[in-house]
Amino acid sequence: MAVLVLGLIAGFVVGLSFAGGGHIALPDKPVPTTSPTPPIVPGASSTGNDAVAATPPPPATARTVDGAIDPRVVDRMRRDGVLRVGVFGDSFGNGIWDALYRQLPKSDGFEVLKFAKEATGFTRYRTLDLEKRALEQLRQQPVDAVVISFGANDNQAVFADGHLHPLMSDGWKQVIGDRIDKFVAAVRSTGAVVYWVGLPVMRDPQLDADMQAMDAFYEAHMRRLGVPFVDSRPLTLDAEGKYNAYLPDLKTGKPVLLRTGDGLHMIGVGYQRLTDGVAADLRRYADRTRQAAGRPAPRGDAG
Repeated sequence: MAVLVLGLIAGFVVGLSFAGGGHIALPDKPVPTTSPTPPIVPGASSTGNDAVAATPPPPATARTVDGAIDPRVVDRMRRDGVLRVGVFGDSFGNGIWDALYRQLPKSDGFEVLKFAKEATGFTRYRTLDLEKRALEQLRQQPVDAVVISFGANDNQAVFADGHLHPLMSDGWKQVIGDRIDKFVAAVRSTGAVVYWVGLPVMRDPQLDADMQAMDAFYEAHMRRLGVPFVDSRPLTLDAEGKYNAYLPDLKTGKPVLLRTGDGLHMIGVGYQRLTDGVAADLRRYADRTRQAAGRPAPRGDAG
């Protein structure tokens, strides 16, 4: 019996010697950090001083423009014939809103609402809790589709649970991943389909490396949550795979200015370059929703 106990102890020690030695990839499916996972309470959120919560599980099925349409979206379309698109994000979100506002005009049966706010992000919850703000905004104005663009302000450490977690550390990923998951659940609360638009290439090499790492992290979360992720990077690289403020127009091939002088943001046509595909998808979604609601297409519909 003593030999058996000693053998079990030895095996346990050997197992510990291998734990944590390798890179832990993000899982395709959520792995709860507590058992059971606590339920998500609408309006509840993690702040900079809260304990790190377990990552909530994703919905059973992804909500895309080609999937089942939420009955609430159909009801809203039946009432007034409008598909409402809410855009959330930071200063990039403001640019995305401007692009979609021009690509999806009111005359075509759209209303594009700006919920974005500059200088915000998932590392700045002590200043502004994005989940709480989104729930408040959507209570006042439900939307049928959501487009998100965050990250430009998040290449920094985050303070939570009494600890400062460096950028892209395990603690940072846990805190930010939890906030992202809850935020997506919040913006889905009105039945909306959701898109996440990634960040373009940056002129500064270190900033660009940070943005690439964060975008890979965001994309993995969106894949797990069933949210389409728009990879903006290929749309903003030149023929040599580098940053360039001027790129060939996708239709004419002539060089056009897409970036502002800070090497970070874009001008209007630049943001429209990133949202062309999203706008096309949302036009298709609006057509399907109108059919389900028995509403005719608007006279100004160019789709």
